[in-house]
Amino acid sequence: MSMQNHNIIRKRGIMIVKGTKGKPKLLMGGYEYYRNNSRGSKTYWLCARNRYMRCAARIITCSVTGELVIKNQQHNHDPLRHPKADIKEKPPTSSLKN
Repeated sequence: MSMQNHNIIRKRGIMIVKGTKGKPKLLMGGYEYYRNNSRGSKTYWLCARNRYMRCAARIITCSVTGELVIKNQQHNHDPLRHPKADIKEKPPTSSLKN
């Protein structure tokens, strides 16, 4: 299928953060996506609710052109109120005892 048939958006309103398990998550429009696969310069992302709610929304990002291709933007659930991604750095803990 040609990329001309899909919405192509430059990096606006998109954030890639480290998730709670240290894996990258893409945040866009109140939805979370996890990295499903990478081939060459393309990264394939699936909605984080794909496994539990069978949400078919998916995105492809290209590291060379900076483009984002929305393959399916139809979610079968509402946006998340508070994404689970760990955006803030945690302060280092000390192992020294008095």
